[in-house]
Amino acid sequence: MAWYIARRLLLMIPVILGATFIIYALVFLRPGDPVLNLVGDKPIGPDVKAAIEAEYNLDKPFLVQWLLFLKDALTFNFGINFSGEPVAAEIARAFPVTATLAVMALAIEAVLGIGLGVVAGLRRNGWFDSSMLLVTLVMLAIPIFVVGFVFQLVFGVKLGWADVTVGGDWTIGSLLLPAIVLAIVDLAYTLRLTRTSVAENLLADHVRTARAKGLPNRLVVRNHVLRNSLVPVVTYLGVNLGTLMAGAVVTEGIFNVPGIGNLAFDAISRGENTTVVSVVTVMVLVYALMSLVVDLLYALLDPRIRYA
Repeated sequence: MAWYIARRLLLMIPVILGATFIIYALVFLRPGDPVLNLVGDKPIGPDVKAAIEAEYNLDKPFLVQWLLFLKDALTFNFGINFSGEPVAAEIARAFPVTATLAVMALAIEAVLGIGLGVVAGLRRNGWFDSSMLLVTLVMLAIPIFVVGFVFQLVFGVKLGWADVTVGGDWTIGSLLLPAIVLAIVDLAYTLRLTRTSVAENLLADHVRTARAKGLPNRLVVRNHVLRNSLVPVVTYLGVNLGTLMAGAVVTEGIFNVPGIGNLAFDAISRGENTTVVSVVTVMVLVYALMSLVVDLLYALLDPRIRYA
């Protein structure tokens, strides 16, 4: 087990290198001048422009900029942004907000998706199953920004049940509505995946054997159906935590959530290569660690899996 974990951690190194290289190349090749984006319509002299470019290594070739970023990132020093603030401090301030939002969305998605999916799978082709398929189809068809604006208008403006925007002084309660919006689409996928997995396992040979031995239906469902059905669902949910954190840009923008998504969007708009790549590096680490945790959970769900 220890060697397996060490090997997976070593495999994260080329993944991080590749991800940072690609995103740095995309930001570097984007049109426009970061310094001109910084000053806006204000006039700037060539000497001042050259000084700013030298301070942020913008006057160096792309490969040199990337290598300098990697050198500093080894000590978790992600440099400073155009405002003179350390990028690590920005990420440290924004990461807990997005992490809390993503965990809340994942909890909503897991509880409702697995619960309703199990019931739909156990009652396959019934009215409840058909209703859930129709509801999830509608949820998948509506874009997330439409859902966000509708929820904001109805529950925030019209009914007053939730805050319209989150802002800097965020609380768990103010993140509830954005978390529901963020979980909508993935909730539909989780429900459908759970429903399909449960329905397939009900027809498996080991389930028929357990029923033939006279085991109560409750034990058959709990020990032989649910345990095997949760393997693909746990895989999806584990990796999806990283997806929720990285994909919260639209939701954070609608509800003015001061998280990683807004930080990355603002950095891209200003052409701050270091901030963008730093955020991507943190997200890649979250993805890789969640993938490792999911792999380790397999052994708990399926005793046949062993890590040498």
